[in-house]
Amino acid sequence: MKTKELKNRVSFNGRLLDMSKDTYNLRREVMKVLYEVKKRGYNIPRVEVRIVSKDTDACAYAYLGKNIVHVNETYISDKYESLFTQIILHEVVHAVFGVGEVKNCKLMHCSQFWVNRPSEETAWRLFNKYYVNHYKA
Repeated sequence: MKTKELKNRVSFNGRLLDMSKDTYNLRREVMKVLYEVKKRGYNIPRVEVRIVSKDTDACAYAYLGKNIVHVNETYISDKYESLFTQIILHEVVHAVFGVGEVKNCKLMHCSQFWVNRPSEETAWRLFNKYYVNHYKA
């Protein structure tokens, strides 16, 4: 499927939120993490970001290697602030580097992400590892 079609295709029983001032503000929070990635010197391509409804059955998801990330609006809140950067870095590894689940990795072991709860420092260290090992700019 073409990237243009994928970026607006939802999964996990969700739906895209219409672009409004509130949706734009939520998207901006995701973009802040992506800007931090670039600020730290990582040369990654543009990542298409969409915000999906609260009833989506995932906190976020990405299309492997397609530079597309969808984030559940519920997780862009103060309640999840302590893990928000880690969630976005996790999805960028999927979307940009094309890496799926990696057992025993605090950042990329999808089914254990909420158990592992990687610190932000650990998430950046692991993100760097995936960048070096999987990405060719």
